[in-house]
Amino acid sequence: MINYPFNFEKINATFVSRENRFLVKAQLNENIIDCYLPNPGRLWELLIPGETELILVRNTSSSKIPFLVLACKKEDKLVLLHTHITNKIIKALINDQKLNPFKGFRVISEEVKIERSRFDLLLENSNDKLYLEVKTCTLFGNRVAMFPDAITERGRRHLMELNRLAENGIKTSVIFVVMNPDVEFFLPAYHIDYQFAKAFMNVKNLVNLKAIALDWDKHFNYVKKVKELKIPFSFIEKTLNDRGVYLLITQLNSAEFIKIGKIGEKHFPAGYYVYVGKAKKGLFSRIERHRRKLKKMHWHIDYLLKKARLIKDLPIVTDENIECTLADRLLKISDGALPEFGSSDCYCKSHLFYFRENPLHKRDF
Repeated sequence: MINYPFNFEKINATFVSRENRFLVKAQLNENIIDCYLPNPGRLWELLIPGETELILVRNTSSSKIPFLVLACKKEDKLVLLHTHITNKIIKALINDQKLNPFKGFRVISEEVKIERSRFDLLLENSNDKLYLEVKTCTLFGNRVAMFPDAITERGRRHLMELNRLAENGIKTSVIFVVMNPDVEFFLPAYHIDYQFAKAFMNVKNLVNLKAIALDWDKHFNYVKKVKELKIPFSFIEKTLNDRGVYLLITQLNSAEFIKIGKIGEKHFPAGYYVYVGKAKKGLFSRIERHRRKLKKMHWHIDYLLKKARLIKDLPIVTDENIECTLADRLLKISDGALPEFGSSDCYCKSHLFYFRENPLHKRDF
């Protein structure tokens, strides 16, 4: 059982690969070991093979998987990955009166069921009770943090259920917990989960939405500082549109000659291909069209997708036309480009880029 504060042995290892949602391999000294990862998030920005330092603890609940991933390092920041432990930390901070949004409250119950829903914490002060949902945020840059890092129907449902309680006069709140003390702003990740972002904005008037950043001591034992983050609601409302640009990551298992519209037949080596596209409206329906197997051949990418497997789409919700900027940056880090592919209406060399290895495992990507 892991308790907070973390006054126990912590083991450093290097991330090797992610086998599935909850199992990773890591290198510990000269050995490759199995580790349980208690985090279903995407974590692409954190888990870089051969580079990311993991903080492990011994897994006392399983003899088959000897270690458990507690956290990782991103540059010089310690990022807690164990999502269930976040609840324990927030409980301790609330009871110690160290969270300003919940000053005067104390935690009276955990994993609280109400009607058909279950929420992380139930708080109480002299006048009210408050249902609190805790979300661990691992997606951040220098100044901005976002949640989620993968589509979360469960997270969207939590927002709507808390809103229904609030409509009946019950106090509700969500707190997003960011593992980087340098961050200043929090936003819903509308480029990853558009529906979650819409729900976030729909409930903001009734559900108390808060975000905080945690700063840890150098031994990763306890939280030494808590900072409340700004949530720029007006900016989010202006930006939340169903248009933008997108990347499609595809995989071709064996070399193929493929006829691409008017370009003609071209040779495609086995490997990975990243396509850059844009949609002035209907961004998500455009991506869904690309996913369909049965469709009329229209764009160059349609021909490639008859042979290649679409392994991931990356929508970027924006009013700015950054399609060619993305193409230029991909050209610089890729292993090649197919001339004129998807770029007949601009001056780019191509909008399709070849990678020998999965680009999701490359830090520069």
